[in-house]
Parts: sequence; C-alpha cells; structure tokens
Amino acid sequence: MSPLRGFLLRTLAWLPVCFAAWYFLSILFTLPLAALVETALGSTFPAVFRQVVPDGNVLVVLSQIQVSAAGDQPGELMFRLNPLMYGYALPLYTALVLATDGDDLGRLLYWLLGMAVLVSVQVFGIATEALKIIAFELGDDGRAALDLAPWGYDALALAYQLGYLILPPVVPIMLWLGQFGQTQIGTLLTDQDGV
Repeated sequence: MSPLRGFLLRTLAWLPVCFAAWYFLSILFTLPLAALVETALGSTFPAVFRQVVPDGNVLVVLSQIQVSAAGDQPGELMFRLNPLMYGYALPLYTALVLATDGDDLGRLLYWLLGMAVLVSVQVFGIATEALKIIAFELGDDGRAALDLAPWGYDALALAYQLGYLILPPVVPIMLWLGQFGQTQIGTLLTDQDGV
C-alpha cells in the first residue's frame, strides 16, 4: 500500500473517533470557550456584552441592550449560540495529527500548538456571530449599541463569513501542512512499494 493511501485510511479511521469524542466532550469545552468569548466581547464592547455563560453544550450571551418584552416590560437581550458550528476543526486536525507518522512527543507539541490556534479561530467565529446578531438582527437598537462606522458593518459581515465558512475548514489543513507538510508530503507521495 502506498504511504499516501495509508495516511488517508488512517485519517478516515481516526475521524469518527475524534468527532465522537469531540461531540460527547463538548459540554466540557464550553466552559473555557465561554470565558474566552466573554473576554473577547467584553473587552471590545463592554457597554454591549455583559456575560457569556455555558448552558450544556451551547453558550448563552447576555447583553446589556434593553429591549421590550411582552407587556412592555423592559429586559436585557440574551441569545444562545452553538459553538460546535465553529469547532469541527478540532477533531479534523486531531485526526490528521494522529494519522501522521513521527515522534509522539513532537506530534503532541504540534497538536497542543494547533489546538491553541483552532480555539482562537473558534472564539473568533463565535464572537463575530454574536456581533452579527446585534448588528443585523436587532435592527436600529443593535446598531446604535455597537456604534460602528459605516464600513465597520461591512467588515463585520466579512469577518462573520470568514469565521463561519472559511476558517474552520481551511485552518486545520493549513496547520497540518505548516507543521508536518515538509517532512510528510515527500514521504506520502513516494511510492515505497513500487506500485
């Protein structure tokens, strides 16, 4: 069997295991994610965001924006976000690292570095979704609370699209290529069996 085929089969074998572990442990991942997202949003927009708390495997964002509820009772806006939409890069990258040949300690160190980068990507995606909800779904009250420049809303829409559509699938592959590509690509493309 060629090294490339072996790598692909090992990656495919690890993917369901990594995704299952990631999904079933996601309730634990929301604890640090809530703190990181709260720090990112609270330090950037302290007058808009009050707190981000985990609720199972979702995050509840509590804002400081006053809205009218039923019976004209004022209340603060809160909404739920699904961090799993931005976190599937974690099991994908883990499967790639586990399928890679090499020194176990080196792979572990690269994996830890990769996890830090991918959690940052996940926090970015969650934060931009929270800002998108305030800016585009709350209407004038949300735009007044954020008080962005006109170009800021376009930048926010672009950042949301990057955080949702582009970064989660691309970053784990780019990380793997950057960390292991130089040593692995030549090995994977070389047919050692003569096939």
